[in-house]
Amino acid sequence: MKVFAVLEPFFHALSDGKLIRLTVAWVLRFLAVLMALTGLVWFIGFVVFGFKEAENGLTGRSAGVLFGRLLFALFGLAWGYLAAGIHVFRARSIEELGDSHFTVLSILSLLCRLQGEVIFVTYSLLGVGGCLFVWFTEFSPFSALSQIGEVLPFAGRASTGFLGGLEFAILFLLLAFGGIVVFYALAELSVVLVEIALNTRDLRSAPRAVAPVQQAVLAPSATRSEQPPANTPTPRPCKQCGQPLDAGSPFCAECGTQAG
Repeated sequence: MKVFAVLEPFFHALSDGKLIRLTVAWVLRFLAVLMALTGLVWFIGFVVFGFKEAENGLTGRSAGVLFGRLLFALFGLAWGYLAAGIHVFRARSIEELGDSHFTVLSILSLLCRLQGEVIFVTYSLLGVGGCLFVWFTEFSPFSALSQIGEVLPFAGRASTGFLGGLEFAILFLLLAFGGIVVFYALAELSVVLVEIALNTRDLRSAPRAVAPVQQAVLAPSATRSEQPPANTPTPRPCKQCGQPLDAGSPFCAECGTQAG
């Protein structure tokens, strides 16, 4: 009906995935702004908290606490910047996706990659920042989890100093690496599903086009197999005993008569 003709551009944009791509891209840009603000709030919060912890005097441990808080605040600011950059990059990647019958799966693949990259950046910065925090403050964040030590075995045995900082960094770096591997694997799995769907669709239409070619290729071999073998010369019989003479032999192998 003509009354619905005005809606056709909208439905075309929705069916070919363009509207979905644009919507997801703008949502990611909005999340990028939130990530940047979160990093800024993280920075301000840790700076204020650090000065409150050290307001009794910048001597001994107080100076270390203040420096550790300030350093961790800088890592929060770096996290906001990197996380926002990842979201903006993936928003542009989704916008640049071409028209496809599998728009949603392609978007999910990129979103899985985005999630893995955010996890990698988050846990990497937490590991490095926490390591430096432990070194400067002689306090491990794991010690605050001692009440749930039975659930988290490492919480009750939190160590400080140089080895405690390394323990903290190694744990979070392993979590960062495991997170990005898992989500990249999920992204590749969705791509494999798309390729399987495409190959299945191609195979459904392939036999009709390939069958004539196969018949044309098989026809010459069938013709050759039906041809009789070439005639071979019949050996001459011996004049004396009638046995066939060997080709090129001057005498009969049976009776010794000279072949003539």
